[in-house]
Amino acid sequence: NDSKKPESVVKSLIEAMAANDAQKIRSVFHENTKQAYGSGSWKSGSDFFSWLQSDIVDRKGYVDDAKFSTDGNEVIVTGQYSSEGYTNKANFLFVVEDGKIISWQMRY
Repeated sequence: NDSKKPESVVKSLIEAMAANDAQKIRSVFHENTKQAYGSGSWKSGSDFFSWLQSDIVDRKGYVDDAKFSTDGNEVIVTGQYSSEGYTNKANFLFVVEDGKIISWQMRY
């Protein structure tokens, strides 16, 4: 099933972010997904979903010109990330298991 493939899962996230579709954005993540900036500390579970709402959904975060590179269950997304009041080059490392994203690391 293509929709369960790591790259397809991450592409659906990037598309949902472009549409600012909060429900679809949340739906691609495992309930215990974790997130970190660089080598900083990880937030997971409800802390992750609070971050997702405040930093991605509420600020309408999206990636322009997204490029995808997949190695097993890891998907790297590069491009230009923008949200309200912020823009930076994207270098996101996602890990996908069983059709859900379980890890999102922002690398710089």
